[in-house]
Amino acid sequence: MELYNAKHAIYLPAVNASYVATCFRRIPLGRRFPEGLTLRDLMFWEENSLWHYPFLLHSIGQYRVGTRPNAALDRVNRKKSLLVGDSGGYQIGKGTLSGLQYVKRGPMKATDAVAAWRKERVTRNWIKDWLSQQCDYGMTIDMPLWATSASGNKSPFHHCSSQQLIAMTNQNLRLIDSFTPARAKWLNVVQGGETYLDTIDWFRTVKWFQRGGWALAGSAGVAGGLVNFLMTVLFMRDQEAFRPGQDWLHVLGVSTPFWAVILTAVQQQLRRYNTALTVSYDSSSPFILGGRFEQACLRPALTANASTWAIAAHRAPQRPSFAKDSCTKPFPYPHSPLGERLKLNELNVREGKWEPRQFDTISNALLVNHNIWTHLDAFNRANALFSACAFSSVPPEFRECIELIHRLFEYSDAITASYELEKHLKLLDRLAPMSM
Repeated sequence: MELYNAKHAIYLPAVNASYVATCFRRIPLGRRFPEGLTLRDLMFWEENSLWHYPFLLHSIGQYRVGTRPNAALDRVNRKKSLLVGDSGGYQIGKGTLSGLQYVKRGPMKATDAVAAWRKERVTRNWIKDWLSQQCDYGMTIDMPLWATSASGNKSPFHHCSSQQLIAMTNQNLRLIDSFTPARAKWLNVVQGGETYLDTIDWFRTVKWFQRGGWALAGSAGVAGGLVNFLMTVLFMRDQEAFRPGQDWLHVLGVSTPFWAVILTAVQQQLRRYNTALTVSYDSSSPFILGGRFEQACLRPALTANASTWAIAAHRAPQRPSFAKDSCTKPFPYPHSPLGERLKLNELNVREGKWEPRQFDTISNALLVNHNIWTHLDAFNRANALFSACAFSSVPPEFRECIELIHRLFEYSDAITASYELEKHLKLLDRLAPMSM
């Protein structure tokens, strides 16, 4: 089954370091594994014997400053994929990026935090070098506005003003602009704070940097709900942010079939101004569910009932009896290419009644691979329903929202469009409210 359609917004699985490292290993001698496959077949971003999908996201924020991300993601080793690199702004904002020398965990005085980040030259250079050398698109180094909010009360930058965070971000952009190759493509991160005006202030300060596209984070993206997100995109359109050359718009941290069709609708409208523009979105959900919680994702039904558009997950079967060589029970969720071939004793490999768990890291990687495919399949089917105008299988409120997006882009400017948007605030807030 084809998982990628150029007419649809693109999902970028946010591949974590543990998954890459596991796929790069050899199967331990005697460890049961699906017949005919190797761990390299779980590297979906390259051609393999299972399934191939040519897009992924990877964050350098998972590594210690100065260390090299897995060589499997180097340009020379990626023949069949496009990699978007995340700069680790979340970890920087939290103060949890391993190897920071001057920025400390916990709130610092604003002036101390600004001075500390200025001294982190090694960190900034390490980030920009990997993103520019090994990624097809790199996200710029942003100092997130959520650090000043109540939820950011443990951030080193909690006491900084919005203007200080924007100024530090702008300094990061100056570094990137001056010291990375002209061929390197960058997604300029646009952050939102507690109000829409925060987004406008941020954008006006950083809009001079245009070297490939944009990434929407915080309340400028999905955390702002549909209202803030749509107003941000319309405002940026008015500022000619999506002119040819600015060919990529990424929305951070979302992976639901509903947002998949919303972002496809936005892509359709933005291609009126730039036919080459691609909208993408990412999440780590398949990895968290399969790795941390050891859950397998279920195939959503996608009917006219909105509740059937959620990707549910069940804890994968795990018990000592499944870890026996004699166990022939199949994996109970055979809707993915891996699920069709997987047996329970290939997930459960630690036998013994006193073993606390029967899974190992390879078991987790198998679940993750199944979960990624389940997400991609759900997004592809959701978009196909709208493309085919199969509205009997589409929740009417979803269809109303898509039609509204089409109307909003008919207005010549964001201010005029906002009057149309205000008429539908209840609908938009019900479907996707602000979550900051």
